[in-house]
Amino acid sequence: MSRIRVVPIFVTALLMLALLIGGWQAYQHYNLLNPLKRSLQSVAGVEQVDITTGSPDVVVVQLGPFQALKEGDLQMTYDAISDEIEQKLGTNVSVRLGDAHEGPLTQIFESVFELYIQQGIAKEDYTQMASEVARLAKSYHLAYRLTMDNNDIYLQLQKGPYYLYRVIPYARAGGAAS
Repeated sequence: MSRIRVVPIFVTALLMLALLIGGWQAYQHYNLLNPLKRSLQSVAGVEQVDITTGSPDVVVVQLGPFQALKEGDLQMTYDAISDEIEQKLGTNVSVRLGDAHEGPLTQIFESVFELYIQQGIAKEDYTQMASEVARLAKSYHLAYRLTMDNNDIYLQLQKGPYYLYRVIPYARAGGAAS
């Protein structure tokens, strides 16, 4: 009866596993992630892209000022970004937007604008929400743009060199979350 050598089998299995993992990483890097980064960087307004693989994959997109966005509109830019990501990575991806909000915009958004937006979502009174956002933007001397689609509310705020972008999902009628 022949004797099975455990150590050579174990070493061979370990080397094969390392080769398979390395091959998958190379495939993912060169055939998925790099082409996605290139295609996202070609979208108007996108300055930088960082992709972290995991469960879910996370794509962080740094956007430029209003004028650099596709037709100056966050919604159009976000849709183009989402379409590219969905084509390459599927739907289990978290998209995060980066902006230049180091100034007072984050505090203004969190303390004032977010309240009216969440109230508009809760009451499903989007015209009142839009009126309040316009009033607040005027009182804080901000350039703004507020748009909506079937799934999200898109808010752009700018004051001087600072700009803030938010994509806020809302629940549709009938309780279906989007």
